[in-house]
Amino acid sequence: MARIMTLDKVKINQVVKIEHIDGGRGIRQRLNQMGLFEGSFVKIRRESALGGPLVLEHNNSEIAIGRGMARRIMVSQNEKNN
Repeated sequence: MARIMTLDKVKINQVVKIEHIDGGRGIRQRLNQMGLFEGSFVKIRRESALGGPLVLEHNNSEIAIGRGMARRIMVSQNEKNN
C-alpha cells in the first residue's frame, strides 16, 4: 500500500514517486526544466541543516530544491521498499 506525503517529509535514502505537483505553471515549469515530472522517481540524498534545500537524485543527477517547493510536491512511498 502506498503512503502519500509531501517531499519534505521523506527520509534520506528513500525512493519515492512524484504523484502530484501542487502549484501553478511557474513551479511546474521550473520542475520540468530540472527533469522532474509527475510519475518520476526520486531519491533523497541529503538535507541541509536549519531547513535548507533538499538534494535529490534523479536519472543519475543531483538536484537541489528548496523546502517551500518540496512542500508542494506530493509523493508516494511504497511501504514494502522502505
